[in-house]
Amino acid sequence: MIRQITRSNEFVIAVSIVILSIVMTIVNPAYFTLANLFGMFRNATVFGILALACLIVMISGGVDVSFVAIASASSYITLTLLINRGFQGSALVAYLIALPIGVLMGCINAFFVSRFKLPTFVVTLGTYSMYYGFVLFFVGSGYLYTLPAGISAYARMRLVTVRGAEVGTSSLHPSVLLLLGLAVLVWAFLKYTMIGRGIYALGGARDVAERTGFNIPVVQFVMFGLAGALASIGGVTQVALYRNGNPAALMGSELDVIAAVVLGGAAITGGRGTVVGSLLGLMLIVILKSSLILAGISAEWQRFVIGVALIIGTSLPAIRGARLRRRPGTVVAG
Repeated sequence: MIRQITRSNEFVIAVSIVILSIVMTIVNPAYFTLANLFGMFRNATVFGILALACLIVMISGGVDVSFVAIASASSYITLTLLINRGFQGSALVAYLIALPIGVLMGCINAFFVSRFKLPTFVVTLGTYSMYYGFVLFFVGSGYLYTLPAGISAYARMRLVTVRGAEVGTSSLHPSVLLLLGLAVLVWAFLKYTMIGRGIYALGGARDVAERTGFNIPVVQFVMFGLAGALASIGGVTQVALYRNGNPAALMGSELDVIAAVVLGGAAITGGRGTVVGSLLGLMLIVILKSSLILAGISAEWQRFVIGVALIIGTSLPAIRGARLRRRPGTVVAG
């Protein structure tokens, strides 16, 4: 049991996080403070929710790049509707309006993937541009800074507030609890529901999943619908945390999310991936970027490091699998 845990991808990522944190604390004692940790948790919250959306699709054997467009579009459409109607109520209403928009956008992905059997990456690359263009043309392209009172109140909520000498005042926003709650729900969905098992089966081998009795179109519609719902929640959370609406707020950040999910052990070819691994992979990415910022490294080199991390995260499992296959009598699970 212990040997199995120490060989798991989650354990390797966790050890990497601990080592990197120790090194950064030695270099800069201000790194390992509550103020800095709260700042990193804040940065990780939205991307953590998006990582859950990305994970679900990746387990099925597809790479979805449209989740950032769904997050930005659904939140911007929702915010525009609320502002135009003079709504000043609870932020919960914003989530409830954005959810069906996100689900609809996810189901559009599912329609093209299931009906025409197109690659997920190709379909979502197209809808990525389609959703973004739709919002810019039909809804608007300007920043929205005047938020409804309920959303502004939600943005100001704090669980804990601390003050650090180096990073100033930092607080833990309640959206962290939202991320943890969604993570538990996605974990339970993947582990205990028939659709969740069908997603793993689809990623392992589609023909075997069909022969086993899984209704593949149903699995795909539920999967993409759930991914769209999670993306919309992430989009509204982004609006609340950063107190503005921007139709392109998250565009271009899909690489960071995909890298986190891959580093967490999800296979791009499908059939493998965990919620815990994805969140640990995300924290490693956040810590890497935070470390580079504290070290004064430019944004261009930050992108370089994330790209290297993505290549390493993809290559190491492939190398390990190739070594195991060369051992006589060894069977490697997909």
